[in-house]
Formats: sequence, C-alpha cells, structure tokens
Amino acid sequence: MLTERLQRLAGSQTSGMRNRARKLRAEGVHVVNFAAGELDQDTSPSIKQAVRKALDDGRTQYTDTLGIGPLRESLARRITRNTGIPYAVDEVGFTAGAKQALFSAALAVFEEGDEVIIPAPYWVTFPEQIRLAGATPVFLPTAHNGFQIDPDDLTACITPRTKGIILNTPHNPTGVVYPAAVLEKIAALVLQHNWVCIFDECYDELVYAPAAHSNIVRLVPAMKARTILIGSLSKSYCMAGWRAGYFAAPAPVVKAIANLQSHVASNPSNLVQYAALAAFDAGNDAFIAGNLAQLGEQRRIALQLVSHLTGLPCVVPEGAFYLFPDVSSLFEKTFRGQRVGDVDRLAELLLEHAHIAVVPGSAFGADQHVRISYAIPAEEIVIGITRFAKFVRLLAQA
Repeated sequence: MLTERLQRLAGSQTSGMRNRARKLRAEGVHVVNFAAGELDQDTSPSIKQAVRKALDDGRTQYTDTLGIGPLRESLARRITRNTGIPYAVDEVGFTAGAKQALFSAALAVFEEGDEVIIPAPYWVTFPEQIRLAGATPVFLPTAHNGFQIDPDDLTACITPRTKGIILNTPHNPTGVVYPAAVLEKIAALVLQHNWVCIFDECYDELVYAPAAHSNIVRLVPAMKARTILIGSLSKSYCMAGWRAGYFAAPAPVVKAIANLQSHVASNPSNLVQYAALAAFDAGNDAFIAGNLAQLGEQRRIALQLVSHLTGLPCVVPEGAFYLFPDVSSLFEKTFRGQRVGDVDRLAELLLEHAHIAVVPGSAFGADQHVRISYAIPAEEIVIGITRFAKFVRLLAQA
C-alpha cells in the first residue's frame, strides 16, 4: 500500500531518542535527556501575552498563505538588517517551523536528476528532504577538518548534475561556525555554477565570542539571487513547540512556495504568527542575551566534564548548544561480556544502563560520534556526564 518513497523514509532519530527519554521519565526513571534539541526555558512572557491578546481580539481566521502583512513586513525588515541588502515583503514568508521552510524550498528548486551537496555530519532532515524532492544528496566529508568545510573537498564533489548546496551555520550537530573566508569561497562556486544555496541559520543568535556568525548574502551581495535563507524562532526565543520558522528567497521562489503551501496546510497557525510578531520586538533582545549567557555557562561546564573522559576527543563548539565527541574508542570494549560494537549500540546501552539519552552520530552521517545537548539545567549536565564517565569506567574494567 505504501509508496516507495515513504518506505525508504526513516523517522527522525533525534525525535525518537527524545521521545524514548520522555517515556522512561513518565515511568519514573530519572533520565538525563541530552537528546533534546531545544532550550530548557519557557517562552518570553511578552510573546505569550501577544497570543492572549490575539485570542481576545478574535484573531482566529485564515490568514494569507505565508503570513499576515505586519509579520511579513517585520520579517523583511529583520532580514534586510541582517544581510545589509534590501528584502521586500514578496521575498519573505512565514512557515510552520524551519522544517517546513526547508522542505518547501527543496520541492521548489530541486527535482529528479539533481544532486545537492550536504556537508557531513548534517542535520538529520536535510538528506531526507532532498530525497523526497526526487534529488540525490551528495555528502561532503568534514570530520577530518575539524568539521569545517575544505573548499578543495567541496570542488571534488561537483558533477554536471550538481544543482545546489545546503549550508547550516552555526552547525547542528557539531556546533562549528563557518568562517567568513570559507563562505566567500563557497559563494564564488555557487555563482560560478549557478547553483541554489539553502542557507540554514537557525542558530544565528546563539554564538559564543570571539566567534561570529556570517550571513552569506551579507558577505557576497550577488548571492541574494541564488540563496534561500532559513530562520527559526525555536531556539533563541524558546519556541520549539510553537512551530515558527521563516525564509527569504527571490520572489519567484517565494511565489512557488506560497502556491505549494496553499494546497498543503493553507497557512501557518494564526496565533503563532502573532507570537512571532511580538518575538521580533526589540524588547526581547535582553531575553535572547540572557539565554545565550546561560548557554555559555552550560557549555563551559559540559566541556570541562567531557574533557576528563579519556579517549573521547571533542571539538569546541562555537555556536548552537551541542557537543559532538568522538566515542569510537569505546566500540571495541565490552559490557557484561558483549562487545559495544557501534554507536547505535552505545546509545542504547547509555539509555538502558546509565539512564542518559544521547543521539547516535549515525543519525547525522557520523557513526563515530554522539550528540550531547547542553541546553539543560547545569545540575543535570553534571549528573549526566558523571553517569557517562562511570559507564566508560565499567567498560574499561570489562
């Protein structure tokens, strides 16, 4: 009964591990949930108040497909400010989360026979969305280079079928931030070959000094015509469950996505649109700054603890809120007489016996690593990594 494309589609391992951790917690097990891809904070009070007002004002009708006028105007101003390049209302749109923006973009610009370059490791959803669009993901290895893109390696991936590239910076799952000089070289290739660049900057406001986020359109203004910018309110604004994302692109692409959206779900949630409009108010700048400061301290604690795990090297993240240590030294060890074997088995053992939930790197195309989110309370970080260390010691004694 199922179509071939859905038989090939796997569920998100990040969501799966997160849900398993919640299930164990509901059964009374204290699980430290390092699998979460969201901040452990409530949404800003001003955002929640805006939704209450929208309800009281009866704002419960259909809206324009890609958002109410004031929200799209606010988006256009925001993206104009971030890029230094003018964006009009017909060049932006609001979506039910960044996932919807990414999926709609893939359907709009890629098709059967196209190849799309994706740096690996990658966010789990990128390759699946490319396949659903009928195109083929081509993975660009970065682990040997500290998870940074080597332009020479990128050039080696190019074929006559290459249609585009997906860039994610700050990066999930590694936390690296792509330097401006590298992005400029990538932009030159995009312009030379007339590719499409999908530029996912959902973590753009969560970067730790002295690192700095660079927008590819700001760096190379000619890239505006070849780039689809993707943004989200899930992370910085603590709105993961609200499903609030947005995009900016050339007007014909925006129109195509609007046509698609009109047949898929009509419009994003009306009330969430009013929440987003309030979120973009300058009054929330302090809220974001506070979240970043707290994450910075949690990052410091997590890095310090992980550094004591012998044989598990970890790149220092410059953005987002993840550690991505190499755990391959544990695969040849045994637990209760059985070989660990691989990262998926390790993640299972950690959940079952150490009661910590991590996402195996196989989900991200990096089967020697695990992803650890430090966007949880500091005391949970300490408990969780202490449990990890105890489990590693048990393996060493086996």
